[in-house]
Amino acid sequence: MKRFFLLALFITSVFFVGISLAISPIKTEEKSEDGDFAIGWVGDMVPASNPVFNNEAFLNIKNFTEKPTLMVGNLEGTFARDLLPSKCQYLGSKCHAFRGDISFAYALKDAGFDLVSLVNNHSYDYGDEGLSDTEAVLESMGIPYISQIQPSIVLDVNGKKVGVLGVAFTPPLSTITNYEFIKSEIEKLKEKSDLVILIFHGGAEGSDKILVPGKEEYLGTENRGNVELVSHIAIDAGADIVLGSGPHVLRKTEYYKTKPIIYSAGNFFGGNERLLTRGNLGISAIFNINVSKNYKVGITSITLSKEGVPSLDLSERGRILVESLSK
Repeated sequence: MKRFFLLALFITSVFFVGISLAISPIKTEEKSEDGDFAIGWVGDMVPASNPVFNNEAFLNIKNFTEKPTLMVGNLEGTFARDLLPSKCQYLGSKCHAFRGDISFAYALKDAGFDLVSLVNNHSYDYGDEGLSDTEAVLESMGIPYISQIQPSIVLDVNGKKVGVLGVAFTPPLSTITNYEFIKSEIEKLKEKSDLVILIFHGGAEGSDKILVPGKEEYLGTENRGNVELVSHIAIDAGADIVLGSGPHVLRKTEYYKTKPIIYSAGNFFGGNERLLTRGNLGISAIFNINVSKNYKVGITSITLSKEGVPSLDLSERGRILVESLSK
């Protein structure tokens, strides 16, 4: 009944009239140029509760997110129903639970997002039902996703099979520290895919966490993984690209065995001040990995307003920061 209720909301909304409910192969004939096959990646996006704010989320930068053959981002929040209790009723005052209006799903679709990851520490903010609500909204919009209960997917993108696996440090499975799981899942995807991507959500977080330490990182007592080791294990197992999020700041990029690793894409949409954007937290980027040109990584610098709205950064702080960290 819940999914039918959500579907009814879409049908009656002025934003969602005429949207197909079937998840079909991604059609990206107008994306990229000159036959290039490119993967786009951005970091943490928290939906706002205000539909007007969501509708204007990507207006300043959608010409950049529309371009990659496969545009991917980390959706750090839910579309849970209003009556569902959050995890914060059981946790302390520093707890954050994110629930946004379903208009943000329309904004993602309109901006050209082809896949979102729910494999992060906010997908269960409103429990199993909240995650199910979020998945139902994305399905109704025709936006493929990976989640904690569906961590892998194979997409048909312009005739290529693209396999994607997501890992994180949160329940029900702390997969970022389960190296055998990572290896075996990557190997399975490799057998049926032309291209394999690992998406991880891990590492310590905060404005001072721009360095990749090469060891396990913690927030309090929570083990958030050794993201360098995880990335190398994935590529050793057959992954072609590794995309990271979690620290809320940009981190270095690296080539390991000629394959690119983006250790953190930072924040990308702050949900109307739900994410802090001061200092390094507001320096962001859109990463473009050109598979056709030896996985060359391009960086479009983005800056976030206080409310968390992305726009082009002509001073190129994002690119300069990533390049300085990557030396």
